[in-house]
Amino acid sequence: MANSILRATLDPELLPLRKTFQQLLPLLDQSPKHPDWYGSIYFERKHSRSQMANLRATNVSSQVTIGAVLRIYDGYTLFEQATDDLDPSALTRTAQEFADRVGGTPPSPGALKRPYEVPSWSDRLAFTLDPEITSQIPAGVSAETPVHFGVRFERDPARPSTEQRVTRLKGLVERFVAIAIEEGMKPDELSFVMARGSFAEEESIFIDRETNLSQTLYRMALTLVTMSSADRIGDRVGGLGGLEATEVTEEEMRIQIRKLRALKTAERLIPGKYRVLVNPGIAGVIAHEAFGHSQEGDTCARGRSKAWELHKAGESVGNELATILNSPAIYKNGATSTAAWGSYFFDEEGWLAQEHVILDRGKLKSPMTNLTSAIRLGIPRTANGKRENWSQGVYTRQTNTYFSAGDKTLDQMMKLLGDGFIATECAGGMEDPKGMGIQVGIQYLEEVKGGKKSGRVFKGPAGGDIQLTGYTPDVLNAILAKSKIEFDSASPDQAQHPTNDTGGCGKYHKEFVFAGCGGPWMLLDPIMLG
Repeated sequence: MANSILRATLDPELLPLRKTFQQLLPLLDQSPKHPDWYGSIYFERKHSRSQMANLRATNVSSQVTIGAVLRIYDGYTLFEQATDDLDPSALTRTAQEFADRVGGTPPSPGALKRPYEVPSWSDRLAFTLDPEITSQIPAGVSAETPVHFGVRFERDPARPSTEQRVTRLKGLVERFVAIAIEEGMKPDELSFVMARGSFAEEESIFIDRETNLSQTLYRMALTLVTMSSADRIGDRVGGLGGLEATEVTEEEMRIQIRKLRALKTAERLIPGKYRVLVNPGIAGVIAHEAFGHSQEGDTCARGRSKAWELHKAGESVGNELATILNSPAIYKNGATSTAAWGSYFFDEEGWLAQEHVILDRGKLKSPMTNLTSAIRLGIPRTANGKRENWSQGVYTRQTNTYFSAGDKTLDQMMKLLGDGFIATECAGGMEDPKGMGIQVGIQYLEEVKGGKKSGRVFKGPAGGDIQLTGYTPDVLNAILAKSKIEFDSASPDQAQHPTNDTGGCGKYHKEFVFAGCGGPWMLLDPIMLG
């Protein structure tokens, strides 16, 4: 019998707080006294639970963060006041003091006035929105209508007890050891085996004069790591949904052990330019680093990105195959039933999730934005206003960043590769938005001769990770072919979005947020590896 589809609800105990926020809004959005003011309130509660098991120990942790951000944009400056004192009287006092402070703060000398016109529901519904969003918006919606968005799931992630979760992880560790022995490894060759599971329930509320929004997301992840001496292979599966988001098959575990065995006999790569076929995860990191960070609107507004200049000039920065998108509205990740890791229904500034093209066949489009970067640059808003948590500032941030799909199967890609390498294990990345440099780490490479794996494996020149480096336009002009989303099938793709891996993203060496990155299999030549 198939599992029924359910949706995450908002905890009823948050409803009184939601009403309190509605009552506070007139203090932050004072018309006609301050006709240019735009007030809003953002609230979040995140309950994160994680369990870990390895060969020697288990560990359990739980954390709850909760707080609200009061905001006033006065036509010149965006002011914010964060608080975790959510008592109604304390909130009222905080809101009044905050409004008084904003009212008593004159514009900076030479500041430009940029009024903000708040979109109504009719304005918002005129955009192209995913059915997962529109199906949850009541008919006749108005500014006073509470609208809740809940992620879809099949198996309730809150149902298993902590003991049951730990037992599952210990079972995975034991199975890894058994599989390693079956694959020819000795027990003492496994120096470390670890399974870590996490489940976060994330609830948020956003209220302004035109909208009253809430959403509940279930974020699931399973991380598996095996080591033999200094050699390490890791994998993480997950997404937004229920327990189904962290399923792992025995064959996937067996492949991980085989990769670890191969690393033990790996040769060292001679640095140089090569032909390489990268998997969807590494393709996604290239997208994230190439024109992800440099296409964040606040980075452009501060003059810290070459992309804004190139966009205005209309210059090409890649070939016809170089199309990169960003979307928090991926509710079916590749061919799976779960939402992608970087997805949500609205961002921390109340903007509904939409797909946004940031690079179209080698030509830069307008960047991703949050409220203030859109106002400063004079371009449309996108749903990319994100915070590390309620106590941190809001920035323009990536959600799921990925290359568009191609039209080839993986077998066809292997034939096109001919002689070269396959890269399947990522080891992080970084970029220089101003200088246009890119670096993507790869754990190892598998050699291919005549479209077939030769059995030889290569590590970096110093015995560690391999680095894919280059000038970003050169990398994007090196794309020779891309696979379909469902790359093992010759039939047309049924999936809408390429698969996005689970990951994280920092900004300015801090400000960590969740992000997905993905794409199809992608063939590049020539590309610098060393």
